[in-house]
Amino acid sequence: ARPPRAMASEAPGAPERPHPEAAAVGAAANKVAESIETKGDNSYYFAHSMKKDDLTKATLIEGDGSRQLACAGGMQKVETEELAALEKVEWREDYAWGDEGAKVKLYVEFPAGSLGHPAVKVDARFEEYRFEVLVHGVGGGSRTSGVTNGEHRLSGRIVPEKCQWRFNSGKSRLTITLVKAEPEEGAWSTLKKHVISQHTGWN
Repeated sequence: ARPPRAMASEAPGAPERPHPEAAAVGAAANKVAESIETKGDNSYYFAHSMKKDDLTKATLIEGDGSRQLACAGGMQKVETEELAALEKVEWREDYAWGDEGAKVKLYVEFPAGSLGHPAVKVDARFEEYRFEVLVHGVGGGSRTSGVTNGEHRLSGRIVPEKCQWRFNSGKSRLTITLVKAEPEEGAWSTLKKHVISQHTGWN
């Protein structure tokens, strides 16, 4: 009996047939190269083939507190002490006032001795047509009382650097002194200047 014949090998010099998976990878690579060559930086493949930045040694740059920055824990809640304080202010409208020629004085009454507590603190701000005085810690409590002309301008212009406030000896009255810039204009008939609105009448 004849021995089985061995399968003939491919002829010498014949090109090697690529593996199907290798052929697919090569075709994909050609598409990527063709896309980048044609579209450059706008190529989808170019954007996704860029080298990722190494952020392990990146330095976190923080501000001086004057601006709100994004932080690792999320955006910080914007809440200033000034806004918090304004929410707790008890604005006093029960004051008395009088025109004394070159000055206008306001008088605000408090419980006897309550303004003499060590916790009492006063913040005063005077502008040409506006004033605001805040009294914190009246009687040692957390309450803040305030006096201001608000959104209505004063009846006349004042001299901010000459205006002042003081407590009486019994620590029960706050006196605010507004110095007129133009006393020759005469006495103020009202503390605040009211204007007539064509839409709503008196304002």
